[in-house]
Amino acid sequence: MKISTAAAPLLFAVTILTAGGLAVAQANAADARLTDVGYVNAARCAGLAEGAGFNTTAYDQMIDAQGAGRESLAHVMAEGAREDAARQARAGGYWRARAMSEMNGTCRTMVDAAAGR
Repeated sequence: MKISTAAAPLLFAVTILTAGGLAVAQANAADARLTDVGYVNAARCAGLAEGAGFNTTAYDQMIDAQGAGRESLAHVMAEGAREDAARQARAGGYWRARAMSEMNGTCRTMVDAAAGR
């Protein structure tokens, strides 16, 4: 698949964010409390699952448990990330494939870490 020159910076940014999300998920595996970035990433995963039509219960429970005591900015960023991710997962072709890849990688790692697996 050939990617246009205009899309290359966006693809790079998405790749870096995905890798960063995986690093956060792994770093937080031993911690009971997610960082704000981890909290926003959990909301993104919930949005991906929601947009793809999957069950969001595990993500919603994690977000509810982790949401207490956070600054309002973290909640606003998490809600925006969830909405953007749901929109991405509902899109066709390339963007939906990226969403599924992230759900099977970063998001699965996050849920497994939260469940103690």
